Amino acid sequence: MIAKASTISHGANAIRYSVNKEKADMVKANLLPDDISPEAMYGRMMLVQKKFAEKINKGRPLGRNVIRIEISPAEEESRNWTMNDWVNLADEFVHVFDSIDLSQKTKRASSKQTNLKGSQYIVALHRDSKSGILHLHIDANRVDIDGKINDSHKIGERAVMAANIINERRGWVQSEEIGIRHRQEVTDCCMDILRTMKEFSWQQYEKELVKRCYGVHLQEKDGVGVYGYSIRRGNSVYKSSVLGIGRNLTPSKIENTWQKLHSQRRKSEPVRPVSRQTRTADTTSVLQTSNTSQPVLRHYDIATDEYHSYHIAIPEAADNIIRQDCSTEDAHPLAKIEEVRHTALLLFAGYLDAATSMATSSGGGGSDTGGWGRDKDEDELEWARRCARMANSMCKRRKGLHR
Repeated sequence: MIAKASTISHGANAIRYSVNKEKADMVKANLLPDDISPEAMYGRMMLVQKKFAEKINKGRPLGRNVIRIEISPAEEESRNWTMNDWVNLADEFVHVFDSIDLSQKTKRASSKQTNLKGSQYIVALHRDSKSGILHLHIDANRVDIDGKINDSHKIGERAVMAANIINERRGWVQSEEIGIRHRQEVTDCCMDILRTMKEFSWQQYEKELVKRCYGVHLQEKDGVGVYGYSIRRGNSVYKSSVLGIGRNLTPSKIENTWQKLHSQRRKSEPVRPVSRQTRTADTTSVLQTSNTSQPVLRHYDIATDEYHSYHIAIPEAADNIIRQDCSTEDAHPLAKIEEVRHTALLLFAGYLDAATSMATSSGGGGSDTGGWGRDKDEDELEWARRCARMANSMCKRRKGLHR
């Protein structure tokens, strides 16, 4: 099991996303009714903060007023679980999280312990849209019912420590071991892709990784090409420098790695021109491509919150359609056209969960995304049009409050 935690400023949207996400189940609500809307849940949290405003922040509202936690057991660890099992895990995690003393590390008395147990929070069970793997979301008030602030210093480290304590208790794989296992899985996938590539190109490398349900973020500069990249597996991101052996999957070495894998074949075949987007092994020159023109790609980095960011490469023609067809006509009054377009881009790239999060953060009421996906024979331009229409629908202003 792994866990992450952070403090966030968009608490209302986070709670709305946790509760309203498609196929989400409410696991429990602590010191809150579980039959009210997410907006009302957040409102009750803010009433507590307002009550103790003078005590906690000299009358000023807290900038980051909600603690967000994600808890992800391995698939085999939670197989065949009932809702009671998820309730028990949430309760155990909160208890362990509160008990960890970080005061020596932070040199702050407030870090001795948190009091989530005495704070308002909700727990929701989510299913990953691609893998179907289950995980918990906890959204908790930064201020407990007695007016004390839950300390946020090294809160991510507190979550990791809590997960490791529970892993040890339950005989589960420690988060560090899970990270090693997942890095090896990503490395093996990268090497398999290189073996199947007839010639190396960043465009093909990225495309093959996306096919295998990984997210890819290429860092590029004009005249230099790709100088760095990272690969997302679920909620974890791995830089190229931690993959492979001896950094052999980094941009400066990956083409040489490909060449070594294909050394026997390359000895018997003439060297083919390298794609314009491909850097040579010594990175000293960029060769012109053959007569076959490659589509122009536009690149976006879209963040849905503090620790979820997605890199999207989209053909220019498809991007133009999204720019043209996205609209704020029926959206929430505070929604921005960029948020609607980003929702469409995330849909285009296959990040349904992230698109839902982006839509709700813009004030949208969501839309039925059941069965959503690209048709087998659908071309990129028509797919872009459908993504724009769906984004417009997802970002529509909600009518009334609902769970």
